[in-house]
Amino acid sequence: CATVDTWAAVVIGIFAGLFYLMGSRLLVRLRIDDAVDAIPVHMVGGMWGLISTGLFSNPDRMEVAFGIKEHSGWFYEWGQGSGDFRLLGAQLIAVLFIIGWTGVTMGAYFYVLNTFGLFRISPLEEEVGMDISRHKGSCYNDDGSAHPTDPAQFA
Repeated sequence: CATVDTWAAVVIGIFAGLFYLMGSRLLVRLRIDDAVDAIPVHMVGGMWGLISTGLFSNPDRMEVAFGIKEHSGWFYEWGQGSGDFRLLGAQLIAVLFIIGWTGVTMGAYFYVLNTFGLFRISPLEEEVGMDISRHKGSCYNDDGSAHPTDPAQFA
């Protein structure tokens, strides 16, 4: 954030919205259940945030923020005839590292959960919904409106 100009932040935000929508639609198409769209927001948005820094970092803002002007965003480098790919390359390596680290650590965690039968709920609970099976009642009325919050209901 500290190294991009306002116009670049607007461009980054517009593309972030588009990437979120594409990620959300992809999850639906792949039949991946993500009720709160955490994957498109955090994974896709985080990846775009890293990549956009490598594209749009202004050398003057980098000097103010970090005391260095070298290896700025690729668009600025390209505009100066350099094409220095170091910052964007480092950001892409960071994306790959984060994907690898998350895949290994969470893959091991999910494997252990699956081994002990704790990874998924039963097919019946999945069909009925966990509101009823785990929380003693639906959180919505028949018309789709939420129940009023009543602490006694959760006792």
